[in-house]
Amino acid sequence: MEYLITVIFGLVIGSFLNVCIYRISQNYHQTEDNEKSKQKQKPKEKLSIMYPNRSFCPECKHQLSALDNIPVFSYIFLRGKCRYCKKPISPRYIIVELLTAGIFAFILYRGISQFDNIREITLYVMRSCFFACFLIVITFIDLKEQVIPNKVVYSGLAIGLALSAYLTAMGNNHGFMQQEIVKSLIGGIVGAVVILIIAIGGTLIFRKEAMGMGDVRLMAMIGVYLGLFPYIPLTLIIGAISGSIVGIILMAKHGKKMDSMIPFGPFLSLGAMISLLYGKEIWLWYESLMGLR
Repeated sequence: MEYLITVIFGLVIGSFLNVCIYRISQNYHQTEDNEKSKQKQKPKEKLSIMYPNRSFCPECKHQLSALDNIPVFSYIFLRGKCRYCKKPISPRYIIVELLTAGIFAFILYRGISQFDNIREITLYVMRSCFFACFLIVITFIDLKEQVIPNKVVYSGLAIGLALSAYLTAMGNNHGFMQQEIVKSLIGGIVGAVVILIIAIGGTLIFRKEAMGMGDVRLMAMIGVYLGLFPYIPLTLIIGAISGSIVGIILMAKHGKKMDSMIPFGPFLSLGAMISLLYGKEIWLWYESLMGLR
């Protein structure tokens, strides 16, 4: 029953994340349009997460009814088209909803398998789900716009540090909760510094910007949630390997050159999620493989 509730909750949150992804992405386009049209007409009104408070079709702008907003089922029932203008709805909507629900359920599974105390399970799941939400929003915006929004990363940093401070205050003798704020601060600083060094080194070697500052800020956020070791190294390694594999596939399939822009944020996010869920096990396997244990 707890998994069913978690999946339903994940679908609802996924629907909200779609709103965040669309509206934050649209603001980048509206900013550009407003710059071009400031002399000609009144600039377009910016969207926000809370305004307008009703969802609408991205094409015809018609406000959606409650029946049009049921996660997954509305998309399937409407066959991926707007009820009013019949224009196709991006498959991203159902992908984000299913992805969020799946990740939430898997986080619950990992929490139950790692902790016996209901309080620890709840805190682990809550913190991990917040982290996953920020990573999902960042991933899909970066894929579409090739930018990692500061407002999303800073919100993630603030909530991550607040949760770490709360866990430290409530920790006492409760395992993973001890000194969480210290681990978060060290993880955030080291994560940002390491990837900044990599970015500077890549820029000097390749004579062009290797990574944006958005990746540096994202790595700081990842460090705040995961801590330092072994999560930071694993996140970078998994991100680099997965990014390289996708880059090679794209070059082979579409003839993309090595200097084509492939956002690194989604691969860092993938590495962070794998590290969150199985970081310790992966590191123990590596130590065993290398004969270090």
